[in-house]
Amino acid sequence: MKYLAAIPLLFAVPAWGQEADEIVILLPNVDEIIVEGFYDKNKTLSQIPGSIGLIGQTELDKVALVHPAEALNAVAGVNIQRGSGQEHLTAIRSPVLTGGAGAGSFLYLEDGVPLRAAGFANVNGLFEAGTEFASKLEVFKGPGPVFFGSNAVHGLVSVQSRDVDGPNHFEILGSDDGLVSSQLSVARGPLRSSVSLVSDNGFREDSGFDQQKFQIKYEEDFGPWSVDWLSSFNNLNQETAGFIQGDNAFLDDDIRFTNPNPEAFRDGKSYRTQARFERQLEGGKTLALTPYARRAELRFLRHFVPGQALEKNGHSSVGLQSAYYDDSFNIGADVEYTKGKLFEFQENPDQFSFVQGLHYDYEVESFVGAVYAQKDVKLSDRLTLDIGARAEYTDYNYDNQASDGQSGRFIRVADRSDDFLTVTPKATLSYSFDNGPLIYARAARGSRAPQVTDLYSVQLNQVAGEADVETLDSLEVGFKGEFGAFYTELAAFTGWKDNFFFRNANGFNVVDGKTRHSGIELSFNGDITDWLSVSGGGTLARHTYNFDLDEGSPANNITSGDRVDTAPDTLAQMRASLYPTDDLTAEIEWRHVGSYFTNPGNTADYPGYDIFVLRSSYDINETIRLFGRVDNIFDKRYADRADFAFGNERFFPGRPRTLFFGVSSEF
Repeated sequence: MKYLAAIPLLFAVPAWGQEADEIVILLPNVDEIIVEGFYDKNKTLSQIPGSIGLIGQTELDKVALVHPAEALNAVAGVNIQRGSGQEHLTAIRSPVLTGGAGAGSFLYLEDGVPLRAAGFANVNGLFEAGTEFASKLEVFKGPGPVFFGSNAVHGLVSVQSRDVDGPNHFEILGSDDGLVSSQLSVARGPLRSSVSLVSDNGFREDSGFDQQKFQIKYEEDFGPWSVDWLSSFNNLNQETAGFIQGDNAFLDDDIRFTNPNPEAFRDGKSYRTQARFERQLEGGKTLALTPYARRAELRFLRHFVPGQALEKNGHSSVGLQSAYYDDSFNIGADVEYTKGKLFEFQENPDQFSFVQGLHYDYEVESFVGAVYAQKDVKLSDRLTLDIGARAEYTDYNYDNQASDGQSGRFIRVADRSDDFLTVTPKATLSYSFDNGPLIYARAARGSRAPQVTDLYSVQLNQVAGEADVETLDSLEVGFKGEFGAFYTELAAFTGWKDNFFFRNANGFNVVDGKTRHSGIELSFNGDITDWLSVSGGGTLARHTYNFDLDEGSPANNITSGDRVDTAPDTLAQMRASLYPTDDLTAEIEWRHVGSYFTNPGNTADYPGYDIFVLRSSYDINETIRLFGRVDNIFDKRYADRADFAFGNERFFPGRPRTLFFGVSSEF
């Protein structure tokens, strides 16, 4: 085959099961544990077909997250680029995507419910998740299962909260450049309350953030019903550091610590509540109902484009997930109503076509309804077919609150309605061998209705309503099994995307792109001795444009076969963990990001980087643990994100060598 990979994954040897609309993944390397749930009941971890990465509670404690990317980038095929503060852009078997593509191509969940309404997603959506309170983080790679619709195109990230019957937890973390973080999670009977407070000065001038998160979880039985209720609040106040510009500016100490945009900021709030009601019925059937409500508000300065307009957006949603299932089938229906708004105003004088004054002011009402079905069919004792499909209808009603017409590059369209229907079939065939290995093949479609901003934040060269349903058709084959002391997973994938909506290097929208995505992933972990374990994983992939586009500019002209920008061919991680005593652990981790082009025309590129992280922890007693880590131990000058836009090379410089240290207690 054309694509080969030898590369390394972190700690997760994933497995997954499905309880209605929740992904349940258990800890790696525990083959005797059974995956509970209707979908894969009575299967051990190595018997689950599909590519899912896991970061369990033990690994989350080791990493001591400051940003979700620090853990998630250890999963093969995942590349989350950090911006300033809590900002980020995501890739899962894909290029790193921006704008509506970045917001709409990945689904972020907490306890099975999306953090945001599908058409109102946030490209920096993980900062709204309760990762500080998580018992595990899970990554489903490729189009999501039938239980999830729009946005689960390239993959999904699921945050699972701590159980109420677990221990109390306290943690305080600091760094040598001014970060202070504290967490407290206390369980009393059926109730768990958790709070996180973080303040970071930032390593660049006039940067940093303060963030507060609060979560309440309640679990109890009421007659035949079990109830799992979760409510969350998040508040972020960030002083944003913008791109530094210039040829290899990230290498220059006089530039990389500066902030060209000290006026930039990001303020966000989110509120969510959800409750899962579940009861057992006759014949081993289960009924699950999950009503939920959410509110999100965001204000930020668009420092990354000329003009630096102020954007304010927000939305409120109510919805219901429902499922009826047993060990071999699941049928369900979901509904959601959302009302959102967006306001964008530029106070600065005209900058090219970014004109002073009002750009947009509109409201959108959205209704989403979906039905799905999934069935496990045993073709023989060893051969299993899993088939399913989801149909989803999306209706938008757009109300322009300003005058219709054009202002510079910005077009305010008249009131209109748009609706979309997506159908996403999935099929997986798996075969289990006598001695435990598993092979599987999966065909799946992922689709999403356009983001609200794709449709109604219209720009020059775009027609209202022109954005269409984005579709990714993918094929995957995989192997899971033991090789001596190592558990290994190998997967090869390919996919074709239609109606790719993206922004070029001049910030203009392209509405009908086509791309191709192919690659191979390898993950392994195992014990070398009783005091040394090694794990690793990574991806070798090729992401290309599959259409021609003449934009009249070398930076934006596309010829079929050109590389998609911000899509490294190689991603890799490897970790060596030492356990010299029962109380002491130490590990070193290598992270690799390969070179990539930074614009659609493939005229500018970034060479990639390799950095190393050192971690250690010591258990003082059964309840108190000291821990520390050194990021970028060789003080490598690199860029977390490299970009080319408006004729300039732009970078978010990576953090220099930084010491983090802390203490935690479970009681």
